[in-house]
Amino acid sequence: MSSKLAHSLPETVLPGILLIILMQTLVLAAMIANRQNVLSSDTIVVLETKPIDPRSLFRGDYVRLDYDINELQLDELSGDQKFKKNDTVYVVLHQSGQYWNAEAIYSNKHNLFKNYPEKMQNKQYALIQGVVKHVINRQWDRNDKTASYVTSLRMSYGIENYFVPEGEGLKLERPEAGDKVTLEIALDDDGHAVIKTLLVNGIRQYEETLF
Repeated sequence: MSSKLAHSLPETVLPGILLIILMQTLVLAAMIANRQNVLSSDTIVVLETKPIDPRSLFRGDYVRLDYDINELQLDELSGDQKFKKNDTVYVVLHQSGQYWNAEAIYSNKHNLFKNYPEKMQNKQYALIQGVVKHVINRQWDRNDKTASYVTSLRMSYGIENYFVPEGEGLKLERPEAGDKVTLEIALDDDGHAVIKTLLVNGIRQYEETLF
């Protein structure tokens, strides 16, 4: 803020503006601190994206990602069975080979740890927190042309968008269609998730670092 503009403002207005700027700075600092805290976590899971053309990753600054765990079919999972849009839920991930898959879903951590007291101490299990974006109670089978009443959830975990620094994508050799895109996700004890590494065919292309 220029000194000329500051002098032209009423004395009662300037403190308010400064307070707003201070609050915005504190909020931004808290967001950065929380992100860094998650990135420093020892809990790292590898998630597979649904089939996409990896070449689209480098066509813009933002990447939209879709994981297998974004679509959860409740009859395939243990845990709670009733959810509604915008519910915050906790999904139990289990490592199966290289990747981690959803095994159970709960509406609160109390029920989760009550049913998974020992497994959650096992390094092959992890907790990820998400939000229910849509509840779908009908599924259409294109092959049989029949509808079945199976409840599935469309989920968001806050890791569906990834920022590629401007110009960085041009430095990389564009992968061929059909290559496998996977991501390493850092999780804190509450299940908050942050993208740590983006890999194509197991080779690191982008990696988030701590300060």
